Amino acid sequence: MKKIYKEEDINIDIQTIFNLINDIESYPNYLPWCTSTKVVKESDNVIVGKIYISKSFIKWDFSTKNTIVKNKSISLEFVDGPFENLDGKWLFTSLDKNNTKVSLEINYKFKSSIIELSIEPIFTSIMNSILKSFVQQAFKSKYDN
Repeated sequence: MKKIYKEEDINIDIQTIFNLINDIESYPNYLPWCTSTKVVKESDNVIVGKIYISKSFIKWDFSTKNTIVKNKSISLEFVDGPFENLDGKWLFTSLDKNNTKVSLEINYKFKSSIIELSIEPIFTSIMNSILKSFVQQAFKSKYDN
């Protein structure tokens, strides 16, 4: 399996950044590669969500089961899509009332080498920029209010 790991200390409180990342329904509003999302199932601490992606003329979607520990973590478990395996975790650590350490680890393997050749460069690009996109949106929301 391949791994992507991103970590950043940001000047945003833990609740704001956690809520932003946990709100998959708002992703199409600010993630340019996300055309739509769908919450398939939701309970107090679990969301099964589907994300529809379109980038560089390639379209696909995938679903994950997200287990949520409010303001602490979001664990991702593969449900369906072009992967053989996909799992990951967002971790949120409060540094103080205005600063948060956010990390994302994704482990993945595509179903086939053909899918990997077509999708992996785009998937890697998205995953390498996703934390930055959330941070930018958090700052935009912070200063719009």
